[in-house]
Amino acid sequence: MIFSSLLSAQNSGRTVDCFTVIASSFASDIGKMLIIHQDGRVESQLEGMIGQHVLDTVKNLPWSKAMTLSLEDQSGEKYRIFWDRMTTKYHAIVFGGGHISQPLVQMLIQLDFIVTIVDDRPEFANQARFPGAHTIICENFHQAFKKLVISSDTAVIIVTRGHRYDLECLRATMNSKARYLGMIGSKKRVKEVFAVLREEGRAEDLEGRLKAPIGLDIRAETPVEIAVSIVAEVIGVFRGGGSGRSLSGCREGDHGLRNP
Repeated sequence: MIFSSLLSAQNSGRTVDCFTVIASSFASDIGKMLIIHQDGRVESQLEGMIGQHVLDTVKNLPWSKAMTLSLEDQSGEKYRIFWDRMTTKYHAIVFGGGHISQPLVQMLIQLDFIVTIVDDRPEFANQARFPGAHTIICENFHQAFKKLVISSDTAVIIVTRGHRYDLECLRATMNSKARYLGMIGSKKRVKEVFAVLREEGRAEDLEGRLKAPIGLDIRAETPVEIAVSIVAEVIGVFRGGGSGRSLSGCREGDHGLRNP
């Protein structure tokens, strides 16, 4: 049961904390596991109070890296339990399959994102146009939302072909848990979208959250350049900040890489 749960979590991109007994005076305990799902659910093969002891121990212990816990149950039996985290891959949902989306999707795939592309036009939503995309949904946006799972590990990127579709996608995703929410468009187009949402009393939900116009200011002009600016902004949000300025003008920070 636990192994099928781990496989399911991996396939759907969910994070799971895994605790495996690696030392015990009871040989039958070696290899037994307890797992904690992203939503807090617990599955355990551990008997007695040791499972609860694991939960109590890690409840206020922040995750940093894989480690071994040395624990003792109520009868004095000692256990060594290896704690590892099966981390989720980040998920990017790209609404719109136009000319910017092609280089954008390829860059996201290179960054190891699970990528979903959504467009209602078969000539724009197909595997030949987006090789490597994890999921391609060719349906109207309203129907597509029923098939999507948006979590705190999701980037929502709205690059549709028109104002009407931008609004449809925003309305459906603005109250989601998405870590990144961005929409393409000129400043005029963005103002028009906000004007409509303001009339609906929903504009405040997006204040300070929506990245629009989408991307960093690098004077991008071509589809590939615009894709670079979008991906750079997504990386900054998922990495928890960054100034977006040239590293040569920053006192601290570098890529940490050297050309061999």
